[in-house]
Amino acid sequence: MKRALGYVLFCALVLLSGAGALAQNAIELRFLCFNDGNECAVYADLLSRFSLDNPDIIVVVEVVDAADIEAQLSAQADAGAAPDIARVADFGALAGDYLDLRSLLSDADSFAASFQAPFLQAMRAGAGDALHGFPDAAAMVAPFVNVSLFERANVSLPGAGASWDEWLAALDDVAAATEASYALAVDNKDHRLVGPAMSLGAQYFDADRNLTLADDDGLRAFLEILHALMIEGKTPADTLLGTGASQETFTRGDAVMYICGSWKVEEVAAQVGDDFDWAIVANPSGSGGRTGVAQATALVALAGTDHPAAVAQVFEHLAQPDVYAEFSARALTIPAHLGVAASAIDYGTESETIAAALNAFARETLNLQEQAITLDLHPLADVYYEASNATLRAFFSGELSLDEALTSLKARLREAAS
Repeated sequence: MKRALGYVLFCALVLLSGAGALAQNAIELRFLCFNDGNECAVYADLLSRFSLDNPDIIVVVEVVDAADIEAQLSAQADAGAAPDIARVADFGALAGDYLDLRSLLSDADSFAASFQAPFLQAMRAGAGDALHGFPDAAAMVAPFVNVSLFERANVSLPGAGASWDEWLAALDDVAAATEASYALAVDNKDHRLVGPAMSLGAQYFDADRNLTLADDDGLRAFLEILHALMIEGKTPADTLLGTGASQETFTRGDAVMYICGSWKVEEVAAQVGDDFDWAIVANPSGSGGRTGVAQATALVALAGTDHPAAVAQVFEHLAQPDVYAEFSARALTIPAHLGVAASAIDYGTESETIAAALNAFARETLNLQEQAITLDLHPLADVYYEASNATLRAFFSGELSLDEALTSLKARLREAAS
């Protein structure tokens, strides 16, 4: 197992005289953590302050590589040595081995109401209202837009709630009036196409909550939009065929809009520099409303803990809006906490562009459809995306008709579910 930081002791008592003696009588909790950035170091500081107010609880964090977290958790659980708390990307990896915090929290209903239900459901092994933890960060998909091109073309940015038709018209006007080569750039991979498809009415789950692509009309509509743009030369064909990168098209100023995720904000900022102004805008709307699609990480409590009440105290502390907001601000993450997402976050960056982009993504989490959360947390999500990438690439290349591509995609989902 690779370890990024070894063991870090979250205990501010060592800064106090006599702390050593007190610590001998304190409860010690283990927290298995992984970093996407600096999350574990931020948790270290937040929990050291928690220990100042709760000197009977010490939290020790073991930081492991993100790629190792689920395997390490599983191995430790099998050996009867699971940590008390863990940060996970696969919510259901150990479903059934999580601690139910509901009876241990001082206000379980308020705790649950702070997060969208599909995040909490994904941690459960079955039906019920158990609370096993909370999502600590989200990753959202929304459009990046070249604001400088809009200004140069003297075209107003469509506002929140603007439809796909309104956005496509505006993008066309900007591209026609400027040196931009393309109105829209998007890669045919992962979840970049799902949010627009859902906004145009696609339903990915059937009445029994099975991932079947039950209503493909919205996906069909968005694919027809992209295909028409490709034929007209208004979107780069190579990105839809998987041989080009839409981000490069956007960062060199050749595309008016680029659909991607919040995890690209700092990278785009570095690549664009001072070349032009850009911003994150609200997802366009359609017959299905408007939504991006979300991934998330979560903190979960493990059932094998010897100190469930202490674990619940830690979760209550970290889920407090002011503490959660500070974590988001310092780790530069998108909050999945509804109250925090609804307020402006004072992100710890000197770049006003990055801070504005992250806050724009945070606002978009409030509009997430349930299926836009459930999809990426579903056990068949990887199957869907792999099949989608292949079949839709075949559609854009002309190897399959749209009907054939969608039929193949749904058949792959049925096969995987059987």
